Amino acid sequence: MVSSGGLLPRAVEAELLTRWSEPHRHYHSVSHLEYGLDALARLGGERLEVIAFWCHDAVHSNRTPEDETASTEVARTLLADVLPADEVDEVCRLIMLTAGHRVEPGDDAGARLCDADLSGLGAPWEIYSRNVAGIRAELPQITDEQWKQGRGAFLRGFLGREWFYSSALGRELWQDQARANLARELDELTD
Repeated sequence: MVSSGGLLPRAVEAELLTRWSEPHRHYHSVSHLEYGLDALARLGGERLEVIAFWCHDAVHSNRTPEDETASTEVARTLLADVLPADEVDEVCRLIMLTAGHRVEPGDDAGARLCDADLSGLGAPWEIYSRNVAGIRAELPQITDEQWKQGRGAFLRGFLGREWFYSSALGRELWQDQARANLARELDELTD
């Protein structure tokens, strides 16, 4: 079972794991939490980044940035008696960065957190494909045509970026595979 390694009290971990385990989550689930925490460790993620990753999808209903804003509210409530106020503010700032994954130069903590969140884009194709299927399953209310249009726009937007990852290590670890995955998915989506 995934653990914060003692960074969070057990009651906070349990509350967050309950949220990550909600039945409507097919991609934004405990497996995403585990995968992202592993990626964050590879990037040298620090204490507040780990806590922010635990909290960043505390609320997930496929509405950005509303979900991130709601996740910061959950984090503020759960962490109020755990961390000093300035550290809670930093956790919330990091969470909000995951709404667009755009990080200012020099924001190493933000770069590591966002890169960990996007690390699945650079997973081997089989894992990437499973992730995409999970994301699609989280959107049962849209038609296949709406999915193709929205997903295609997302893929073209990302493929238009010079870099998907903000840290040099994130680029080294995942950039090439991520670009290949997104291009392959876009090709398959438009065939």
